[in-house]
Amino acid sequence: MQVAQQSIVVGIDGTAPALAAARWAAALAARRGAPLILVSVIAVPDTRIVAPRWADADLRDLLRAEGRRAVRQAAAVVQTDRPGVEPTQLVLDGDPAAELLVAAESARLLVVAAGGASPLRTLLLGSTALRVADKALCPVAIWRGDPDAPLPGRGPVLAGVDGSPCGDVALEHAFDLASLLGTELVALHAWNDPDLLRWSAAPEDERALAERETELLGERLAGWPEKYPDVAVTRVVRKSPAASALLAEAETASLVVAGTHGRNRLVRTMIGSTSQNLLHHAPCPVVLCRLPA
Repeated sequence: MQVAQQSIVVGIDGTAPALAAARWAAALAARRGAPLILVSVIAVPDTRIVAPRWADADLRDLLRAEGRRAVRQAAAVVQTDRPGVEPTQLVLDGDPAAELLVAAESARLLVVAAGGASPLRTLLLGSTALRVADKALCPVAIWRGDPDAPLPGRGPVLAGVDGSPCGDVALEHAFDLASLLGTELVALHAWNDPDLLRWSAAPEDERALAERETELLGERLAGWPEKYPDVAVTRVVRKSPAASALLAEAETASLVVAGTHGRNRLVRTMIGSTSQNLLHHAPCPVVLCRLPA
């Protein structure tokens, strides 16, 4: 599948969360002037193991028809919100994660929804969402939130800053999104020294560690406020596990941006415990970024 360079690609499976994700993505596409592409990927069941009532049916045609209906519905909803956005509609056969990863090779952003799955197995959720979040070359947005109010709010963009090169990439995307949405940026750095968990430390030692972590956040932010003078920045340094700190701050955020490394073998650990916690529990969309290939 070839998509236009710098497009925003949305996985569509006919569910309410996927429609909400399409509306959210269309709001970004309209502000950025980027092409919007709605993709339904049909994973056809093995006819040797489906229920007998399907035995004589042309499953592929049935599922393609359902895929076309899903993308038409999403396109209609998008154009109600954004009359100037004319999304491209694609229905493809294959493995959903694999097809979306191909699209992500040239996309600006890949968007999938968290929550429920279609009964016809056009699955873009669960393990598929984890696979694309782990392997996509572009940033991946996992849409989370209220399907009845999916558009970006006025809350800040929350960026997780961990001091790594991957975290720096996420910080750049966070500034860009905050500027695009016309909102402030909350840059959060959480630290949790393992020695302080096992042993009691003198107050002055803990203060020194806190000062060091505050300096690290300042170093990582250096230069970005000058590049994005329209973005007000709030700095938060917290002694806490990163996931807990981000989830607490996300309660008032419009979206969360974090880095992911994607180097381990097992799906459940590929994108790291912090990213997984965000994907499963954040009250708002989560954008995961990685280092360029």
